[in-house]
Amino acid sequence: MKPPMGLEVLVPAPDDVSGKVLEELAALVTTPAFSENAVTADREGRMAQENVAELRRIGITALPIAPAFGELGAPFALLVDVMELLGRYDAPTAVAMNMHWSGVRALSRMPTFPRRDEALDAVVSGIGALCGAFSNPSGEIDSRKARLSCRIEGDEIVLNGRAGFGSMSDAATHAVLGGVVENSDPEDPLLAMTVGRIGEAGLIKHDNWSAMGMRGTGSNDIECRDLRIPVSDCLVGPRSRMRQTRTTESAVVALGITAIWVGLAQTALDFTVEHVKGRYGYMAQGTFNDTAEQFRADQAWAQVGIGNMDHWLGTGRELLRGTVLRLDSGEDVPARDLVRTLFHLRRMSEEVAMGAMKVCGAHGYVTAQKLERVFRDMLGGVVMAWKTDQLQQTLGVGALGREIAFTGPAGS
Repeated sequence: MKPPMGLEVLVPAPDDVSGKVLEELAALVTTPAFSENAVTADREGRMAQENVAELRRIGITALPIAPAFGELGAPFALLVDVMELLGRYDAPTAVAMNMHWSGVRALSRMPTFPRRDEALDAVVSGIGALCGAFSNPSGEIDSRKARLSCRIEGDEIVLNGRAGFGSMSDAATHAVLGGVVENSDPEDPLLAMTVGRIGEAGLIKHDNWSAMGMRGTGSNDIECRDLRIPVSDCLVGPRSRMRQTRTTESAVVALGITAIWVGLAQTALDFTVEHVKGRYGYMAQGTFNDTAEQFRADQAWAQVGIGNMDHWLGTGRELLRGTVLRLDSGEDVPARDLVRTLFHLRRMSEEVAMGAMKVCGAHGYVTAQKLERVFRDMLGGVVMAWKTDQLQQTLGVGALGREIAFTGPAGS
């Protein structure tokens, strides 16, 4: 099977494991049912559970720890290709999958404990999925309330609190949980990490996700009310040690999101090109004048708009791929290069979204057309933690020779 347009560079040979994964995924996402599931779920404001089930069936859910890839897991290049392809056809599910992968990778790098092993076994067997809420609850603007508290009582840890943006929670079987242990050293407090079972007493999933763009990510609030878990089922340690996370791990999550932006941008460009090829006349010429002169594709302003979209998409994809290949090779990519990649792709998303709207006009932005949903999803990506101006400033600080850091979507 020939890979979809835009995936030729990183798709391995057909007999390679990665190539087979992409072939099977392409066969799934290009079916009418998969696209229709995404459309229906968006209109109903819910996660496309049918699509998630199909992705579990073909092993996408378990990809970062799939046994076929050995101890190191699937290469980053494959994960990015999957996100781009999935982003073209069901971007909200792609975002939820990317955050699920983040939880899978985090757990897989922790020392073994029973609930951790149980959750990963469920993922590998195709019956499990993870979520994790570590941000503000929906409607809450005070970040100080976006946390769980933990206290140790005998041989149990008791968790309380509420956090938001638990992406994938509608399809999850387990939730990654963590919080500061009460009455521990204020200079270097103890953190407790564990895994909750969705539906168990004391763990509550609030079905309150109500975004406009990216509405199908299932990013509900997760609340603990005296959730009791044995200490032996937790990982407890000082914050200084627990926070030792490689920049590469943040990059895997962050650049996975940018790959979804690339997928959305490709869909927006493809739609725009086809729309202007068939859009005859400009404005409402046909009402009083049946002598419209040309297709919109023949208008110079439309050609300029499409050219700008094509530039941002093409350069964005190439920059992302170059960075991904460097990470896969084991290179310690400097924070400045990672920020530059993220900044360019963020700008790409903004330029392509607005370009599609301006070129297609009102007849493109109706609910009967996919652009309306794609545009909302692209803007849903733009409101994530990174801000374009902030990224631009960070690059300037780096160019001045000052130390900068690359941060993931949670900002840390």
